[in-house]
Amino acid sequence: MNVVPLFGLLLTGAGWMLTLMTATAMLSGSYEARTCQTECVQTLFFSGMAAGLLGLLLGLIAIRMSTGRALSQVVLWLAVPLCAIFAAIFLIGTLA
Repeated sequence: MNVVPLFGLLLTGAGWMLTLMTATAMLSGSYEARTCQTECVQTLFFSGMAAGLLGLLLGLIAIRMSTGRALSQVVLWLAVPLCAIFAAIFLIGTLA
């Protein structure tokens, strides 16, 4: 078994967890009462985005190598929506 899809699955899972942590930090109350301020939220956001993009890239590489094809498809099914969420947030933040 190839390690590329497994590592992609691990990175995609980490990206989803960081996304949930970002949402929880942003919705945890008023700005002054939060324990995670702007820099913390930015770190969570960009770390989650990097993990999601790397997971997507590794999923695409694993599909092209055609080893562990079922696991590679699972990685892509998890990474594409995650990257779409980050793209939407990034575009909304840039255009607004």
